[in-house]
Amino acid sequence: MDDLFQQLWSKFLRIGECVLDALEKGVDYQELQGKVREELDGLGREIMRSVIEAADERLRLNRSERRGWVVEQRNHVKELLTPFGPLRYARTYFKHSASQSYAYLADQMMGITPHQRIDAGLMGELVERATEQSFRRSGEWSEEKSWRVSGQTVMKASRRIEMTDCRPVPASRALRRLPYVFIQADEDHVPNQKGPRWQPRLVTVHEGTDGPPERRRLVDPMRFGGLYLRGEAEQLYEEVWKYLDATYDLERVEAILVSGDGASWIRGLCEYLPGAEFVLDRFHARKYVLAATGSDGDLYRELWQALHEADRGQMRSVMAKAKERAETAAQKERVMESLRYFESRWDGVTAWKRYEGIWPGCSAEGDVSHVYAARMSSRPMAWGREGVDQMSRLRVMCCNGGSVKEAYLKQHSQTMTPVRVARTYISEARRQIQSHRNIATMLRGNMPVMNSSHRALRRMLRSVIDKNRLFPTR
Repeated sequence: MDDLFQQLWSKFLRIGECVLDALEKGVDYQELQGKVREELDGLGREIMRSVIEAADERLRLNRSERRGWVVEQRNHVKELLTPFGPLRYARTYFKHSASQSYAYLADQMMGITPHQRIDAGLMGELVERATEQSFRRSGEWSEEKSWRVSGQTVMKASRRIEMTDCRPVPASRALRRLPYVFIQADEDHVPNQKGPRWQPRLVTVHEGTDGPPERRRLVDPMRFGGLYLRGEAEQLYEEVWKYLDATYDLERVEAILVSGDGASWIRGLCEYLPGAEFVLDRFHARKYVLAATGSDGDLYRELWQALHEADRGQMRSVMAKAKERAETAAQKERVMESLRYFESRWDGVTAWKRYEGIWPGCSAEGDVSHVYAARMSSRPMAWGREGVDQMSRLRVMCCNGGSVKEAYLKQHSQTMTPVRVARTYISEARRQIQSHRNIATMLRGNMPVMNSSHRALRRMLRSVIDKNRLFPTR
C-alpha cells in the first residue's frame, strides 16, 4: 500500500511541475494540456498495474483464496493496450492440482482473457468511433498517434457484435394510445466491391413532427434497418411489427401511415402490418413531376394541382399534353415513365387528400442521408455484404440511443470474479489513506516553501521527484 501511495504522490508532483513550468516559461495551453494528459495517463497505468499485481500477490500469499491451485511460475509479464496506453504488469501462473489445468488467476479476476491484447472497454470505444469515421482513423486513439490499432482489427471487432442482442425496446411498458402512427421507409445505395450497389433499408417509426417549420423533428422515432436481400424483407417487417405491438395499443390506432417511394419492399411492409396504408413521399413525386414537365412551368403547376386534388383524369390529361410537347424520344419516354409511376402509386397520391392535416410529411431521404450515407455511400469506398449490413445496424443502434461500447462489453468481456478481502486489510488501508491525508494537510500549512516563489517551489518538487519517494519503506 505504501508503494502505491509513493507512486501516486510522485505522479502528482510531476503534474505540479508541469503547471509551474507553464507559469515560469510561458508554456502555451495546448502544450500544457498535452503534458498533463501524458502524466495522467501514466498515473492511470500505474494504478491499474498496482491493482492487478496487488490482487495477484494476495492470491499467491493466501492459499485459502485459491483452493486447489498451486504456484507454477511467477512474474509472467503481459502487455495490454488500455485507454491510458500500453500497460505492462507481472502476474503468477497457477496450476490446478486436480484438473491439471493452468490459469492466470489475477487475469481471470480482472476479466482479462488469456490471449487478449486490447482492453475490452478500449476496443468498444474504437468500434463506437468507427460508426462515425473510417476504421483506420478510429484506431488512432491518441492525438499524437503514439500508438494505434490497425483498421483491420477495428473492423473485425465491429463485426463480432451480435446485433440480435441489440434490438430496440420500448421506452415504457404502458401501451401508448394514439389515433395514428407514422412510418417512413427508404434505402441507401452503397457502392459494392463486386457488382451492383447494395441497398440497405431503413424504416423509421414515429408519432409525428414538432418544432418550427425550418427545423422540424420527429417525435419519438425508432429506427430499424440493415441489408435485407431478396427473401429477407419479412425479417425486417417482423421487427417493426413486434415494436409496434409492444409500444402501442393497436386496437385504438385508426391507421398506420407508411410513407415512401412505393418500392416493392415498402408495399410489402404495408401488406404485412394490419391497418397500414401507403402514402407517397412528395420528394419522390416531385422528381417525377419535373421529369414529365421539364422547364414548362404551366404544365408543372397543372400536374401538381391534379395530384393534390387526386384527380386521376386531369393527371392523365396533363401527361398527354406533356407528351405532345416533348421534342425528343427521350423526353417522351420520361413522360411515359412518370405516368406509369403515378398510375402504380395512385393510392399513395389519394392519401394526401384523405389524410390532409394528419399526415406530417415524409423525411425518409434525409433520414437515410443522416443514418447511412454519412458513413457509407458518401465515402469514396466500396463495401462487402457483411460490412454494409453490420455498419447499417450499428448506425441504427446509435441513432436509437444505444451504445456500441456497452454492446461490445456485454458480449465480449469476461465477467470479473469478486475478490473477498479481509476487513482488517481494508481497515488498515483506510487508516493509511487518512494518515497520508493528514500529513498532506499539515505540510500544506506548515512548509514555508509552499508560500515561496514559483522557482523555489519547483526546485523542491524536483528534489522530491528525483528521490522518487516521500515516505520511507519498511
